[in-house]
Amino acid sequence: MIFGYILLLISYLLGSIPFSIIFGKLFKGIDVRRHGSGNPGGTNSLRFLGKKVGALIIFFDVLKGALIIILIRFEVFGNLELLHPLAYGLAASVGHAFSPFIKFKGGKAVGTTAGAYASYNLLYGLIGVVVFLIVLKITKYVSVGSTSIALLIFLTAFISRDYDMLFYGTFTMLLIVYRHKSNYKNIINKIEPKVTWI
Repeated sequence: MIFGYILLLISYLLGSIPFSIIFGKLFKGIDVRRHGSGNPGGTNSLRFLGKKVGALIIFFDVLKGALIIILIRFEVFGNLELLHPLAYGLAASVGHAFSPFIKFKGGKAVGTTAGAYASYNLLYGLIGVVVFLIVLKITKYVSVGSTSIALLIFLTAFISRDYDMLFYGTFTMLLIVYRHKSNYKNIINKIEPKVTWI
């Protein structure tokens, strides 16, 4: 089981890699934390680094949550005793939100979480994308669409009686809701930016 916990640490550190900062400085000479919301995540990156760089960042943020779970599903680690796959997805999401590489600050963990659950069950991932787009279309707020994904994970686990997913999904939901608390305040104060492309 010791390897299972070592892999948990690796997942956390993998999730902690701030691709928005790395790619922003590499391709645009921009520290995304100094622009917009100051959040080193996918949405802020799209707004201030452009669609191509922003999409690249989102891809790698999603991959951070998916990679270890994909390796587990393909039995790369053989017969080694591991934790539940979603434990590693949660660790990556926590790493993205509280990265030791940027003083334990980070993004909202939505992309990394989406990667984890899509690799755990592709159908859940596809449903999540559809729900996100529907909620985004209705509200025009990325933060509300993102929160809907967290709630969907919890409800899907509850309805399907996947108690392992319910356990990790509860922590995931609390993490995403917590990370969006400033967005909720902005919505109440009517200063939260709305999307215009949908």
